[in-house]
Amino acid sequence: MRLVKNISFFLIIGFIITKICECLKSEFLFKYLQDNIIGLLLTLLAINTATLGLIASKIQDFIEKYEGMSFVKTIKEMKFSLKEQVVLIGLSIVVLILMKSEIINFEFKDTLCNSVLVSVLLYSVVILYDTGKAVFVIIELIEGINKHKEDQ
Repeated sequence: MRLVKNISFFLIIGFIITKICECLKSEFLFKYLQDNIIGLLLTLLAINTATLGLIASKIQDFIEKYEGMSFVKTIKEMKFSLKEQVVLIGLSIVVLILMKSEIINFEFKDTLCNSVLVSVLLYSVVILYDTGKAVFVIIELIEGINKHKEDQ
């Protein structure tokens, strides 16, 4: 259910941004995304993967040091975020192919494709943001454990 809510939210925001750009007669964002979205998404995936690797190593340290701690849900979410990003890359490729197709034409094709590309960009940035937040959660957890040790 959360996934459907996220997808719907980002599609609506992407559509709104697309309509604003169309009203302003600004092609900047659309041209940028058409030329760069795959490379940008691959870069965000690489950053996310490296960050998740760091988080996973800290989780492993906790598991070894504090038996009984469970990170099953956390690890599941980490895997899911990587899968989401791979799907977004695939979706972008499909949208770009559709967009550049001379055979497939329909009314509002550009608006639809641009809306999806903007949505993909926004969703990818939010995934990266969530991963970044996880780093700070771990730092706070470590600080809490250290403070608890000092208080004893």
